[in-house]
Amino acid sequence: MKPKRGDGLAVLSRLKRFEMENVALEMAEVNRALTQIEKERHSLMEQLNDRGDPDAVESTRVVSAFIRNVSETIHRKETEAERLRADSAGIHDRLNGLFAEAKRIDLIRNRRAEARRQALQEAETAAQAEGFLSIWLDDQR
Repeated sequence: MKPKRGDGLAVLSRLKRFEMENVALEMAEVNRALTQIEKERHSLMEQLNDRGDPDAVESTRVVSAFIRNVSETIHRKETEAERLRADSAGIHDRLNGLFAEAKRIDLIRNRRAEARRQALQEAETAAQAEGFLSIWLDDQR
């Protein structure tokens, strides 16, 4: 029965690693989205700064609408970035929890394997001692 228990721990360990990989991929996706948002925000800020002559009377209304539109877009991007940062923190916590669980499972699995090895070694030592004792007793007769 003990080998089955050990095999179950190995399967559980593999499942935890698989789950950790999935959460890590999710975190990478969130980080990629944050990077994209930051690039877009930076591009919008550059467009805002590079816009034509704001002193021209005929362009005042167009520039004003452009500035308002870019500002609203930047605000939406910042809101989305904040949401993604919150998601990233939650994902990071999940990843840490999964990592801790996987380490616990591996530790238990290693301890059980070591206990099995030690029990096997003790049984072999006892068998050898018994064999030597029987040889010695035969030599004594």
